Amino acid sequence: MSLIDRFPSLAPSLMAAFCIGAAGMPAHAADAVPQPAVASISAAAEPATEMPGYRVSRGDELNFRFFYTPDLNTSATVRSDGRVALPLIGEIRVEGLSMAELTSTVEKMMAAQVRRPQVVINVQGSASQRVFIGGEVARPGVQPLLGPLTVLQAVMAAEGLRDTAQARGAIVIRRGPAGERQVLPVDLAAAIEGRDLSQDFALQPYDVVIVPRSGIADLNLWIDQYIKRVIPFSLGFSYTINRNGVVR
Repeated sequence: MSLIDRFPSLAPSLMAAFCIGAAGMPAHAADAVPQPAVASISAAAEPATEMPGYRVSRGDELNFRFFYTPDLNTSATVRSDGRVALPLIGEIRVEGLSMAELTSTVEKMMAAQVRRPQVVINVQGSASQRVFIGGEVARPGVQPLLGPLTVLQAVMAAEGLRDTAQARGAIVIRRGPAGERQVLPVDLAAAIEGRDLSQDFALQPYDVVIVPRSGIADLNLWIDQYIKRVIPFSLGFSYTINRNGVVR
């Protein structure tokens, strides 16, 4: 049973309210599509691909997705001159830009060509984003930086520390904003033991992690190189005496 059937006396009031509401509604309101709301939901659903300190480099494969003009969607690889070619705006230099800076640049340049230049840019592949691990780790070398990577994670990816490592004396060499060299001390022992998790900070592209040799390891190396390999007999106290009393 409807509301009008149960309360007949309310019928004139309900009809009048309906007529007033319909008269006040624009004729095209029923056909309006809330596109900005849909676009904002889509934008919120996009995964965050930017990591701290990430800068576009040569060889990076970039994917450009335009919300309102999908026919402009394209993928481009950053060339050796640091540029890519995009529809409508042509050549654009992207090397050294953060993802936020690149997005803002593309949208500003597109604004003269399209009404809604909203774009999302993803890094699908990177040929140059990497860090370097050296010193007393099991497998020194280059580690790709495909996502957030901490110092301890990089060491574990290098198969861990050697027995000769001085975990409290590690350093990270980083290139500063103006190209200057920065040396950041790292106490890997504190990070491993959970005493100071701030020591396990995120690495940036081209960081160099160096784990030095411990003092005991240096002593053992010195003994091996300058004692054992030079003196042609054992360092132990064992000896033998033959029948003639000669010590051997």
